[in-house]
Amino acid sequence: MKISCLTAQDPAVHTMFRPFALKMEERRIPSIVINVFKCYYTQIMQGAQGKTSDADISPLLEGEVPAYADLEAYSDAGREALSHTIVIKLNGGLGTSMGLERAKSLIPVKDGHTFLDIIVRQAKVLRKKYKSPLPLTFMNSFKTHRDTMLKVEGLDNGDTGIPLAFVQHMYPKIMEADLSPADWPANPELEWNPPGHGDVYTALVTSGLLAKLLKRGYRYAFISNSDNLGAVMDSRLLGYIAQERLPFLMEVARRTHLDRKGGHLAKLNDSNRLMLREQAQCPESELESFADIEKYRYFNTNSLWVDLEVLEQVFVENLMMPLDLILNPKTLDPRDPDSPPVLQVETAMGSAISAFENARAVLVPRTRFAPVKTTQDLLLVMSDCYLRTKLETIEQNPARTTPMPAIALDQKFYKKIDMFQERFPKGAPSLINCERLEVHGDVRFGKNVRINGVTRVINRSRKQVRVPDGAALEGEVLYA
Repeated sequence: MKISCLTAQDPAVHTMFRPFALKMEERRIPSIVINVFKCYYTQIMQGAQGKTSDADISPLLEGEVPAYADLEAYSDAGREALSHTIVIKLNGGLGTSMGLERAKSLIPVKDGHTFLDIIVRQAKVLRKKYKSPLPLTFMNSFKTHRDTMLKVEGLDNGDTGIPLAFVQHMYPKIMEADLSPADWPANPELEWNPPGHGDVYTALVTSGLLAKLLKRGYRYAFISNSDNLGAVMDSRLLGYIAQERLPFLMEVARRTHLDRKGGHLAKLNDSNRLMLREQAQCPESELESFADIEKYRYFNTNSLWVDLEVLEQVFVENLMMPLDLILNPKTLDPRDPDSPPVLQVETAMGSAISAFENARAVLVPRTRFAPVKTTQDLLLVMSDCYLRTKLETIEQNPARTTPMPAIALDQKFYKKIDMFQERFPKGAPSLINCERLEVHGDVRFGKNVRINGVTRVINRSRKQVRVPDGAALEGEVLYA
C-alpha cells in the first residue's frame, strides 16, 4: 500500500525513528529523504511486509498492451520532442553478484568495450543522427560515482547546462530483531544500503536537476538501466508519450520461462490503474502463480518514459513519489552469513506506474532488452548471439532464429568476474548454433571455440583443463 508522508505521525513511531533521523542528518541527507524513509519505517512498524496478493490485482489480457510495431506513426512527433528530452541511465549497481565491489558498468561486455564505453558511444551517435544535444546523465550510487565520472571524462552535455550525473541517496539498514538502526563499527559503511532505483524520482528533486530541467524546457525523460544495452532512445516511443500526452510509459516484454522471476505488470482491482509487482512483493504462498507466464504475460524491462511536468505534480501532491515498499531481508555484512539479520528498505522505479493516471505500457521487441545480471548473461552477450549495431546498441543476431541458448556455468569457477575472465581469456566461444551449454569443473576456453547443439563440458579432475583454439564442441565432452 502506498502512503503519503503525512500519515507518518504516530508518536511511538516518532520515538523509534529518532535515532534514524539523527543518523541520516549526520550524513547530511536531505530532509525530504528522511521523511520518505520515515514513511516506509512507519509501514514496517505497523507490520507491513510490502506484499501484494493475487486477490488485489488482475492480469493484463492479450491485446491490452499496444505493440511497438504498431507505433511507427508516432515517429515524427518523437523527432520533434527530442530537443525537450533527456536520457537518464541508472548506474548505481555494483557487480556484487559477479564478485565486484565497483560499478558493474565498468565490466568489458562487447568487443572489449565496457557498458559505459558503449553508452557514451550511443550518446554521440544519437546526437549526430538526430542533430540534437540529447543530454545524458547518470544516476550513480555513493559506491559507483567516482569510478564512473573518471571513466566518462571527456564527455559533456555541451551548452545545455545539464550535469553528467547526480547521486542517489542512502538508507540506514534496520536491525530485524528490534527495528533499531544497524550498528557495525568494524565497517560503518555496511550500516547503509542503496534504496533501489525507485530513488531516482527523489534524487531528481533533491539534486535540483528536476527543477533545472523544467526551467530549461525539458519535458520528457527516458530512464533505463546501464546494464541493458538494448535500451536506447527511440523516436516512436517518445512520439507516443508526447502525442498522446501520457504521463508515464513502461516498456514491457512478453514473459518467457527465463523471465518468470521478473517483476510483472497487472491492474489494481480497486483503481484499475496499472501496477508493477516484484517477486519480493509476492506472498510466498502465491509464488507459483507469480511465475505463471501465461497468467501474468508481461514483465517490466525497467525502461521508462516520464513526463517531467506531471512527475513534479505527483511529487508535490504526495510530498514524495508514492512507491510500493520492498522489504529486503539481508545479513548486515552481505559477505558474512553469520552477521546480524537486517531489513533493507528499497523501492522499484517501475512501481510509480500506479501513481500516474492514464499511465501506459508498450510491448517492445527483445532487441530492446539485453541485460547482464550474471556471468552467464555476460557470456551470452559477449558471444556472436549478439551484435553491436551502427547505433551502438547490442541486439540479437538476426542469424539466430531460435530462442537464445541456455547457459549453465559451474558457479564454483565462473561466478566471479575475475574467475570468468581468466577462463575466457580470448573472448566468448561462438554460440550461434548452440542450444544449451553446460560447463562442469574448471575449464579454460581457447580462441575461436565453437559450441554446437546441446553441449556438456565436464572436467572431473582437480586440475584446470584447456579447450584448444578452434575446437568445435557438441554433445558430452569429458575430461577425466
